[in-house]
Amino acid sequence: MESIIAGAFCLLIGIVGLWTALWALKARAALDRWPTTNGRVIKRDTFTPNYASGPPAFRHAPLVRYIYQVSGRDFINDRIHPNKIQQPVHNTEAWARKRAEEFPEDVIVHYNPSDPGESFLMQTPKKILYVVIGASCLAILFSGLFFMK
Repeated sequence: MESIIAGAFCLLIGIVGLWTALWALKARAALDRWPTTNGRVIKRDTFTPNYASGPPAFRHAPLVRYIYQVSGRDFINDRIHPNKIQQPVHNTEAWARKRAEEFPEDVIVHYNPSDPGESFLMQTPKKILYVVIGASCLAILFSGLFFMK
């Protein structure tokens, strides 16, 4: 009985991880089609996301506020990664400050053509999503060991 529960748990983790990664890859492909424009960084700092967990020393995320123009209108945003795929990564304050300082003064901004106020600076790396797919497949395969007992 315990092996069936363990197998079901591994299978569930694998399926959820695989579905999430495939969904993120599809969303990432759609975001790749967003147009770009030039932007300028107006503020570099750190902030504490309201979802951050763990020890207080590791709750800091980089803040990069930038201004960009679309069809003659100015927009200001602070999203580094696309909101649809990834929330801000958090760690120590020194790490977050260093990450914020890595952005140059002039940046390329990817913006949503139907809502130009929605934008980001960097895509979520495909490598991370492929690692999640691989780990999820391993979890699914590993679940089979529990069901064979």
